[in-house]
Amino acid sequence: MKKSFIQQIDKLIQESDILLEILDSRFPDKTRNENLERKIIRKGKKLIVVLNKADLRSKEELESVKKEVTGQVKARVVFLSAKERKGINLLKKEIENAKGKNGKAIIGLIGYPNCGKSTLINALAGSGRARVGVSRKAGFTRGLQRIKIDEGVYLIDAPGIIPIDKKDEFDLFLVSARNPNQLNDMETIAVKLVQFLGKEKIAAKFEIKLSEINEADEEEILEMIAIKKGWLASGGKGNIERASRELLEIFQRNEI
Repeated sequence: MKKSFIQQIDKLIQESDILLEILDSRFPDKTRNENLERKIIRKGKKLIVVLNKADLRSKEELESVKKEVTGQVKARVVFLSAKERKGINLLKKEIENAKGKNGKAIIGLIGYPNCGKSTLINALAGSGRARVGVSRKAGFTRGLQRIKIDEGVYLIDAPGIIPIDKKDEFDLFLVSARNPNQLNDMETIAVKLVQFLGKEKIAAKFEIKLSEINEADEEEILEMIAIKKGWLASGGKGNIERASRELLEIFQRNEI
């Protein structure tokens, strides 16, 4: 991580009594930071791992991730869909149990850009309290922010954390650290996303017969999407560039 990030995160851990690590349930391994988890525990802080976007995974998959996390680090694990406000009450209960005897607490949030921290803050704050901006653009949160969510209870948010050696553009796209406009090769990432999602999900989302998709490679599938949408290029072929953008954007909107 860049030095400025390290300094900010160290400050965040130092000032916090409880740390919430927000992970994307679809790919927790790519959004976990085990070095930070160990540092939090070494500092004697309480850690709650929040598996956000849990509505996009099966219960069996979530339980498997929970078992893996708790087997590696001393932490509580909560399943959450911040956007749908599912699991918020359970998270509030875990926070309540982790608070000191005086009922006061500073709660630090860590996670990759666009992992859902701002949506989570707004859900915890509830109506009538200060709200924070929500954006799908990577790097939207700037610097440490302190938000009051209850009497004597504050949240501290930090910028998203990206390891400095994280150079795989597809991984950066998956965790929403890079949006389609920031990609160097949008079509290649779309091809990888087709492989990642699998043909069944693509067929169901775009209402294409699975039997047709099964016989096609990834580029042909993107062309099928374009034709289904009526996006034609020269010669009557499907516009693969436009289909690539559509697939990438609906993925980051959690629509597939």
